[in-house]
Amino acid sequence: MTDFARTERTQVHRLPKRGVYNREAVYRILDEGLVCHVGFVADGKPVVIPAGYGRDGDTLYIHGSTASRMFRALGKGADVSIAVTLVDGLVLARSGFSSLHELPVGDYFRQGHTAG
Repeated sequence: MTDFARTERTQVHRLPKRGVYNREAVYRILDEGLVCHVGFVADGKPVVIPAGYGRDGDTLYIHGSTASRMFRALGKGADVSIAVTLVDGLVLARSGFSSLHELPVGDYFRQGHTAG
């Protein structure tokens, strides 16, 4: 399987060696996750909405009502950012600054459109 292309928008800048662009690894995150967060701009203001989703090949389907502001914006071709996060583990320390999460995260940038 080929890697996803690295662009200025998709390149990981902080700790870049932790970034993964392998299609198979990205699909594993998508297939294991249950909820995504969809970011878009509606009426000039940024909005992020959690949603259920499913993947079929290279297509990601977002669950929701076609009457929602999210689908109205996406149906007009709005740019969209979709994040899927898995929590693999927690590292707890005495200090909150020393604690961390092991979070495989997938960020996807596309133009929205309605299915069907």
